Amino acid sequence: MFLERSTWPHVEEYLSRRDLVVLGFGSTENHGRHNPLGTDWMAPQRILELLDERRPDVLVGPTLKLGSADHFIDYPGTLSLGDELLYQVAKRICSQLRHYGVRHFVFVNGHGGNAKSLTRVGYELNDAGCQVALVNWWKLAGQLDPKWGGGHGGAQETSANLWIDPSAVDLDAVAPTDLVDDGGDALKTLGFDSVEFEGLTPTLLRRARRYASNGWIGPDDPSEASAEWGRDMLTAMADWLADFVDAFAESPLPDPIER
Repeated sequence: MFLERSTWPHVEEYLSRRDLVVLGFGSTENHGRHNPLGTDWMAPQRILELLDERRPDVLVGPTLKLGSADHFIDYPGTLSLGDELLYQVAKRICSQLRHYGVRHFVFVNGHGGNAKSLTRVGYELNDAGCQVALVNWWKLAGQLDPKWGGGHGGAQETSANLWIDPSAVDLDAVAPTDLVDDGGDALKTLGFDSVEFEGLTPTLLRRARRYASNGWIGPDDPSEASAEWGRDMLTAMADWLADFVDAFAESPLPDPIER
């Protein structure tokens, strides 16, 4: 039951029976030269579409297509709200839904950079007497099947895109990650700010384009991606999510805490 395709009386009737909503969170940002900028909202949106097929009586809110992606703002087309504005937007959405009667919130998230803001919102909702679950789909996919694990814009996400919208993937542009040792010859770039020095991995704080010349980062080479991988992975995620939502809906509500 998609909120934006429902009338307000239908939503009112739903909330007279249930207090659960599922919300998608994504981002519009670099995912390598071969992947579309919408990668991080496309996968959550497809998972929610599959959830709707399995649980049509679960309220699904609109997927937020912008997130916190300041790390990638040097790649043209990346649009970032940043941590604070994402927090404010998510808080406002959830506050209105709570006003209507929602008490169980499921956040289906497609971007690691969103986690800080969504966690902050979740803590505040929990203090107000709600239950909140954060489902980072790409992490859980690797738990469902280790061969589905991946990094940023690699085979995992490329496979999801090849199933969702193959026309959005430029397979001719698939190339090695080409990480740059921008900290000097003694500091080997490993990815996402981390470098290796004498067996340890300190962090160098800089934006991604200084060291990720292609834009994808991770152990999963996108040349190994396939639409079949994407189909199997996202379908399995939707199956799991449907069962999780059933169980989560029965989670007891906590007592509110004044802070």
